[in-house]
Amino acid sequence: MAALMKNEAELKFEQLKSEIQKNPLMIQKGSPFLKKLEQVKNQGVLGVGTAPYYIIVAEKRGTPPVEQQSLAHCLQNMWLKTTELGLGFHLVSMTTEMAKNKEFSELLNISSQEYGINGCAIGYPKDDLPPKKTCNADEFIKELE
Repeated sequence: MAALMKNEAELKFEQLKSEIQKNPLMIQKGSPFLKKLEQVKNQGVLGVGTAPYYIIVAEKRGTPPVEQQSLAHCLQNMWLKTTELGLGFHLVSMTTEMAKNKEFSELLNISSQEYGINGCAIGYPKDDLPPKKTCNADEFIKELE
């Protein structure tokens, strides 16, 4: 999976680089993503192959197309739980880019046309997590009349 994702990043890097060269107006919008793709192209996807767990979640596509919203809620809950357990969590957004990659979908044994995917890496954080702050909910909740 890591190799497939790195290859996909290389392809997307070249495509975006070409588009930016053709359309200078894209420089401002496309440059940050181009840098991220270049980093993935050179170093691989952060967390994939380096963290103990790379977890992919899938949701069947439908009408209206809200699978990414559903997956975001799922990943948010996973993020909250891993943090509670003192584990590190890293959203692997490149996973969504892999949804249309046939070889990647075959590894997952799902149809690339039928499912949206997203993923995260979970493991022990390199650095200690900062102490958890608790807030009084009453400070933030206001009753509307």
